[in-house]
Amino acid sequence: MAGASVTATEASTAAFDPADAAVMQCPFPHYARLRDVGGVTEVPGASVGRPGQRVFAVSRFDLVNEVLLDWRTYSSRFGTPSAAPPEHLRDQLQAIAAQGFHRPATMLTADPPDHTRYRRLVAQAFTPTRVADLAPAVGTICHELIEDFLPTRRAEGRIDLLSAFSAAIPTKTMATLLGIPQARYTDFKRWADASAATIGRRLDDAQWVESTTLVVELQQYFAAELEARRAHPADDFLSDLVRATLPADDAEGARTLSMQEMISIIQQLVVAGSETTASPIADAVVFLADRPDEWRRLATDAARAVPVVEEAIRCAGTNQGMFRIATTDTELNGVAVAAGSTVWVLFGSVNGDRAEFGPTADVFDPDRDGLSRHVGFGRGVHYCLGAPLARLETTIALSALAQRFSDVRVVDPSGLRYAPSCVLRGLERLDVTLAEATPGS
Repeated sequence: MAGASVTATEASTAAFDPADAAVMQCPFPHYARLRDVGGVTEVPGASVGRPGQRVFAVSRFDLVNEVLLDWRTYSSRFGTPSAAPPEHLRDQLQAIAAQGFHRPATMLTADPPDHTRYRRLVAQAFTPTRVADLAPAVGTICHELIEDFLPTRRAEGRIDLLSAFSAAIPTKTMATLLGIPQARYTDFKRWADASAATIGRRLDDAQWVESTTLVVELQQYFAAELEARRAHPADDFLSDLVRATLPADDAEGARTLSMQEMISIIQQLVVAGSETTASPIADAVVFLADRPDEWRRLATDAARAVPVVEEAIRCAGTNQGMFRIATTDTELNGVAVAAGSTVWVLFGSVNGDRAEFGPTADVFDPDRDGLSRHVGFGRGVHYCLGAPLARLETTIALSALAQRFSDVRVVDPSGLRYAPSCVLRGLERLDVTLAEATPGS
């Protein structure tokens, strides 16, 4: 096994509660301590929404790669990344969910060969050509959003850039990909937020009911749209799903996707294509606000956006970690991991691992060597299908801002707050002041 061996006792002694409010606001110093004590730490299952389970947090770069590249030992069939609802609400939530569709394992929670069959179908929506074809639409979205928030910025002197810009870009882009009419954008944003609401968060009773209800609304909307495409096919992603043929396997012959499978795929795209892209855009603005020279360079040097975006994705840590299930009794850096245990791979930790990224791993530096080694999009068979689209959106968004505004300042850097989640890390709002660039500047 990679690295120096530690005992199971040592692996269990690091005080780390992922659900602690201070940890969720800034987990990175806590991750550093986990790496220092061996990189494999048992944490309370309830803290990550998996009560009653043994959960091992893996925080070192080499060990996370070991897990991600061995899907046979560390399965993705972990069920759901969502937290478990409170017992007293389960009957009510199940009754609401029954009005929608059961979600079978398709991509996120499947292993090869099933995962491979689904992934090949969905990958057709994210070919280099299709992603490149979205660039003009993304550019239009960015410039229209800027024009929309300018009156507010001029009147109040500031703007919440998260809601007015960063969060709207991926939502509108995904809506474009899925054929959502502009009149339903507000509904789609509510559905996207609800789909991510239970991931790594603790909700009160009203929030659980609202989230479950909105997810059913999403499912019912897309079920109707998919039936419409079945009757009247178009040149769009939903029609592609309806027409898609799942290749044969040992258990059954080739077939089209069921409604449950199509809805499952769409829901995964909605989550992956919304919050997980909005956060790197917002965090990149925070990083660049402290580096005015970098901001000005971004406005004039198109190529500079590539390393800036890559480093922002590494530093932002939007997806703090994902689960795997040990399929057999195994050992990870000398720590015994029993079959059935949950292994929580901490992407947010390994992207700041000094053993991999050097002594300045916790510093935003687009000129560092080996930027592409980060695991912001995962690794192995579950590497994020939407990574090219996320990079495209972030690049166009930052370039559009830097070209239109000569200066950006965060209003209260010490007051920035992240949503309370141990899985999806994103700002709750981002108040900034922006100075408009003058022609020819």
